[in-house]
Amino acid sequence: APVRQRGEIRRIDAFAGSKLLGTLYVDDVIGKVEWITYTLAIGADGTVRALDILDYRETHGFEVRTPSWRKQFAGRRADTPFHFGDDIKNISGATLSCAHLTAGVQRLLALHGQLVGAR
Repeated sequence: APVRQRGEIRRIDAFAGSKLLGTLYVDDVIGKVEWITYTLAIGADGTVRALDILDYRETHGFEVRTPSWRKQFAGRRADTPFHFGDDIKNISGATLSCAHLTAGVQRLLALHGQLVGAR
């Protein structure tokens, strides 16, 4: 992964009876100097359902928490590449946070694809 991470990625599968509804990942990426804790919800079909920021520790760039920025990830898939600066917009003053969150989402999508393929 092109971005620093810490600790283990936490994975929670959601079921309705025996049917898998989706998977929630909890991860951390570095912002500029502080860690950003976020969740990524991926549906059973492999598409991003939601990105949420749990803990944003930087002094600037808190706009990554706004729904309008986070919704850019909804519907993204590992098999359809997306790029920071083109498909995912930058927020002035939060460039590194935006770039690192984008890379984190891409990494989790790739990991999810590997894990699902292993089932």
